[in-house]
Amino acid sequence: MKKNKICLITFHTPINYGAVLQAYSLQKYLEIYSDDVKIIDYNTEHLRSLYPLCVKPCSLKESILFLVNLLYLRKKRSKFSKFSYFVANELSLTKRYESFADLYNAPPEADYYFTGSDQVFNPGRIEEERRAFYLNFGSHETKRIAYAASFGVGSVPNEKRNEISSYISEFYRVSVRENDSVKIFEELGLDKPYVVLDPVFLNDIDFWRENSEAYPIFKERYLLYYRLMNSAAGDYAARTAAKKKGLKLIVVTDGFLKWRADSVLRDVGPSELIYLIDNAEYIVTDSFHGVAFSIIFQKQFLLSDFSPTISRRAMNLMEMLNIEQCACLNGNTGDAEIDYSNVNVLLNKYISKSKLFIEDTFK
Repeated sequence: MKKNKICLITFHTPINYGAVLQAYSLQKYLEIYSDDVKIIDYNTEHLRSLYPLCVKPCSLKESILFLVNLLYLRKKRSKFSKFSYFVANELSLTKRYESFADLYNAPPEADYYFTGSDQVFNPGRIEEERRAFYLNFGSHETKRIAYAASFGVGSVPNEKRNEISSYISEFYRVSVRENDSVKIFEELGLDKPYVVLDPVFLNDIDFWRENSEAYPIFKERYLLYYRLMNSAAGDYAARTAAKKKGLKLIVVTDGFLKWRADSVLRDVGPSELIYLIDNAEYIVTDSFHGVAFSIIFQKQFLLSDFSPTISRRAMNLMEMLNIEQCACLNGNTGDAEIDYSNVNVLLNKYISKSKLFIEDTFK
C-alpha cells in the first residue's frame, strides 16, 4: 500500500492535445508512488472560455471566418466530445472547483501538492489563477512541488517579482522545463531549480502505444502536419516536404490551410493523435508536444514554427538533444536526418534525471 496522498494541479481543461496528455502522463507516473493521485479539477469559467467551440466575431473578416467555421462545426463538436470523454475517463479528478475562492476555502487534503507541467508559473495570468497554480492554498504541512513548470515569458515584470518570489519560497522542491526559466530564478534571487523533461517523457513508447486509439485513415504512407497556428510559411514547408518524400499530406488543425492537403482532420481526439504520430512516416509540426511525441516515437520531423519567441520551448528541447537543425528557423526544408542512436544517449540521461527528481521527493 503506497500511502502518500497526492494532488496535482495543471492545465487539464483546455481543448489542447499537449495539455491533457502531459496531465495524464504525470498522473500515471505519480501512481508509482501513491495509490491516491488526483488532479485538482480547477475548472473556472475563465479557463473554459479560452477554448470556445465558436468565437464570437468582432469584425467583417472575423464574421466571414465564423461562417466558414460553421461548415466544420460537426467535426469540431466531435473533437470536443472526445476531449471530454478522455478527461472524464482517463483522468482521476477531485470535486470541481469553479473559482479560486472555492479552492482556497475547501482545498483537497493531501501529503503532497504538485503543480505542473506547462505554463503554471506564467506571471501574466489573472490573480486567482496565479494563486491556484502557485499552490497558494491548503495546509502549510502539505509539501509543495513544482514539476517541469514553465513561465512562458523571458522575465517576470518588476511589479510582480515580490509576489512570485513569495509563492515559490513556500515550495519544498522545484523543477522547471526550460533552461530559460533558470535565468528567471536567478533574477528573482531564488535557488537554482532542477531542469527536467516534460511529463510526457516519463512514460515510454510502449505506454503511449497501449494508450493510443486507432483513427480511421487510409493505409497509404503519409506525412502528418500537426498544426496549431495559421502560418502560410509552415503550410508551404509541410506541402514541400510531403511532395519531396512522396507522401500523402494529412493535417490535424482547427484552422484554414494556405495549400491543398490530401486530408484535413478536425475531429481527432487525444489518444487518436498519438496513433497518428506513431503511424506517420514523417512529422511537420509547430507544436512543442508535437516535437516531444515525434522524439518519443523516434520520428524524423521538422519544426515548422518560424517565430523565435513562439518556438522557444521546442527549440530548447531540441538544443538539449542536439537536433536543433530540424527546424525551419535554421533553413531546414525536411532534409536533415536525426540519428536517434546519439539522441537516445542524451534523452535517456535527461529522463533518468527527471525521474530521480520525483523519486527523491518521496524519500
